[in-house]
This record gives sequence, C-alpha cells and structure tokens, in this order.
Amino acid sequence: MATSAPTLPLLDVDNPATGETVATIEQVGADAVAPAAERARAAQVRWAARPWRERAAVVRRFHDLALDRSDLVLDTIQSESGKSRRDALAELITVAGTARYYLAHGRHHLSDRRARPGVPLLTRARSAWQPHGLVGLITPWNFPFLLGVADALPALLAGNAVLTKPSELTPLSTLLARDLLVEAGLDPDLFQPLVGAGPELGGPLVAAVDYVGFTGSTATGRIVARAAADRLIPCSLELGGKNPMLVMPGARIEDAVHGLVAGGFANSGQTCISVERIYVHDDVWDEFVAGARARVGALRVGWSEGFDVEMGSLVSVDHADKVRAHIADARERGAEILVGGDEPPPGLGRAFVTPTIVTGTDETMAIHSEETFGPVVRLERVASAEEAIAKANDSDLGLNGSVWAGGRRGARGLARRLAVGTANVNSTLLIYNSYDVPMGGIRRSGIGRRHAAAGIQRYCRQQSIVESFSRGGGYEIILRLVDTPKRTAALLRVVRLWRRVPGMR
Repeated sequence: MATSAPTLPLLDVDNPATGETVATIEQVGADAVAPAAERARAAQVRWAARPWRERAAVVRRFHDLALDRSDLVLDTIQSESGKSRRDALAELITVAGTARYYLAHGRHHLSDRRARPGVPLLTRARSAWQPHGLVGLITPWNFPFLLGVADALPALLAGNAVLTKPSELTPLSTLLARDLLVEAGLDPDLFQPLVGAGPELGGPLVAAVDYVGFTGSTATGRIVARAAADRLIPCSLELGGKNPMLVMPGARIEDAVHGLVAGGFANSGQTCISVERIYVHDDVWDEFVAGARARVGALRVGWSEGFDVEMGSLVSVDHADKVRAHIADARERGAEILVGGDEPPPGLGRAFVTPTIVTGTDETMAIHSEETFGPVVRLERVASAEEAIAKANDSDLGLNGSVWAGGRRGARGLARRLAVGTANVNSTLLIYNSYDVPMGGIRRSGIGRRHAAAGIQRYCRQQSIVESFSRGGGYEIILRLVDTPKRTAALLRVVRLWRRVPGMR
C-alpha cells in the first residue's frame, strides 16, 4: 500500500525589521524535486525548439512588467528582508539591466563561431552552443529578487529550464519573479522555485539537474562543489569575500568617504562584494578618518517604506547577533571603535546593527580575516602603496576590491595588482552593474563567472563541428597517401613552410 509524503509545516516569512509575519506559505520536501525536474525537462524540449526571438519576447515582457509593478516588487523585497527602499530599488535596477544586456547581446554570445580549420581550404571548423537542459540555482537571502531571478534570465534565454531553491528566509521575491515571468508568457514548468530547507532540498536538486549555480558562503559552496563533482556536472560558485579598499594620496577624500559608505553600508553590509577592510595611507589618514566618522555616524538607520532611511535591518536577529559578536570580540581584544558598537541603534530591534568602524585590529580578532557580512568595516593605516597591496592580498579570499588614488592610470595599476576577481577604480560596487565584463572570484571566493559572454555561455555546452572534403574518405586520406620516403619528405616540406604563410599559421 502506497504511503503519501509527510505534510510539511507551513513556513512563516517575517519582516526582520518589524517582527511581523508578512506571509505564510507552503514548503516542499526532497520528494518534490524529482517530479519538478521531470516537468521542467519536458517543457525545456519545447522551449529550446523555439527561436531566439520568441524566448527573448518573454524576457522583454518580464523586464517591462517588473518595472511597471515596481511598487509591488520593492514592497515585496522590503517586507521579507527589512532593507531600505533604496537598497530594494538597486535590486530592481540590476535585474532590469541584466535582462536588457542579454536581450541585446545574448544571441551574439551564443552564435556559431567560425574557427581556423585543420587544413586551410580543404577543411572547415566552427564552434556552437547548446543548452545544458535543466539548470539548478541555489540563491541566498541578501538580494532575494536580484539573485532570485537575474541568473535565471540568461539560462532561460539560452533554452534551459530552471529549478531554483531560494532562501527560506526570503522566498517571496523569487515567487513574485515567477509570477511575472508566467504573466510574460513563460511556461510555469520552465522556472520553478522550490521553497524549503537548504539541507533538505540542496542535495536532491544537484542530483536532478545538468548544471548548478550557487551563491552563498564558502562552507556551503564546498558542499555544492563536491556534490556536482560526484555527478561530473559543471557548476559555478560565487562565495564569500573580505574585500579591500585602498585610499592613497591624490584621491579626493570626500569622494573616497562616499565610496566607503556605498561599499560598506549599502544593503546593511550584506553584500558579497562589499568593503570590509580599508587600507589608508599615512598622508591622508587623519582627513579620511574624520570624514568617515562624520558620515557613517550620521547614517539614517531604521525601517521605512519610503526613501527617508539609508540603512535597514539585517535579515534576522540571528545574523545580526553574529555581526555584533565580531564587533564585541574586536573591542574586548583591544580594538578601537571609531563609530558604532555592538549594541543595536537606540529604539530599534535586535535585527538592526549600528553602522560601525573599527581600527587597531590584529590577527587574533575574528573581524580581521573572517567575513563579517554586515555594516562593519575596519581601517588600517599604511605607509605606502606597496604595504597596502601586500596587506590587501594577504587573504585566502579574492572576490572584489576598490582603489582610490587620484590619477586613473596609477589607480588602474594598483587595481591590476589586487588578487581579486573584480576590481573597481573610484568606485566600490560598480562591477555588479557592469554587465559586459565577467564577475566572479578567485581563491576561496569561488569559481566561474556571471555577466558578459560567460554569464550566458556557462548555461550551455560547447560543441565543435569540423568538416572535410568527402572524396576518398576525407582529410585522413592525406596521411594514407604518404606511403614512401619521397612523399613523406614532400609533406614535411609543406608543413615546414606552413608556419611562414601569413594568415594560415
């Protein structure tokens, strides 16, 4: 006698800033993954057979719907994350930018490319792209709308179906994105959010798909990578960062302070590419510290559905407690708190963290090398650009970096020396809205890239197609005809001369 799957408890989604339960939704267990994958695969065959213009039309309508329903999108993001209205707007802008970029350039990135053939004139070669089939995405809570759908858009345009596992803390934004895609004309089976616990769904998801993309912590990324390796399927991982910012002589200090605020405190510091450590040259230390203390100390923190608040809450009380523990550990071990501290802002709940600047840290403190992932930055004084580069690169993480150094040529030279996957000059977070360059980390910050050609090609397998003349069995006849020393010598003379022929090397 068959037994039905156990009924899982309903999932409450709370606003961390207010403590209010904003939605109660159903969650699924591991038994739901295989049927979802089966439906997705059936729909993907039909979807991949449709011409690019029809797939693009769906994404184009989604782009317009998301902007037309901007208030609903922003309300949904804020309701489950507690972030400020401005930070929610940044998500929508980036989703729209991602859609526009791949609508304009995705077809070119996936077009066949003619290549140099094995034997010019006698053979031909080209490379082509084919969708993997079923893509699995595991996304975090810090950008629930952006990461919930932006990586799926190029996957869908490439002809894939997508199963996505959003964080159970913030599933509403991904569910809204699904609704907008369906309204835009997408078959519901092509983009299926699976809401539930990560340990319950992660393994079955990786086991069901042809490609997996993960954004999150380094520790969980290792688990995903091992599961993908066991199945020999490709994966991409964007993981943690302990991102450096360099402030050197020649920089306009007022601008660098604004860069610190944007890079360290946007999204309440819950950004994988956010600034966590700043190396400031002796010559500009006093001016920078004075400006940073004044600006960060004046940040407007709280909960509002308007644009009067600059920084909202963190995603949960548990996460806020972890961030405060980094501050408390540094303070107890002798660090100086220039701004903020390990108490919530007055009059606000424990999901809020006071914007904090710390200096005088050392290697014994968690804040020194561990990712804090909150509105906390540490400052360190350096005597030279060489010292700044050495300290910036003294990390096993390598995601993002920022350089403020006056002249662009000198700043660009320093940026090239940072051991990071992405570097910004006179900016801190610009890389996420620079869609035509790849974005990703090195070292323990991940593998693979999003954005640019890599951001859509990763969802495809590359196929090489070579053509030969057919007479006598094709190209291989050339070697078969070389059956005497004289013919061998003649062939080798041709090979020797070949290197010297322009355009045919």
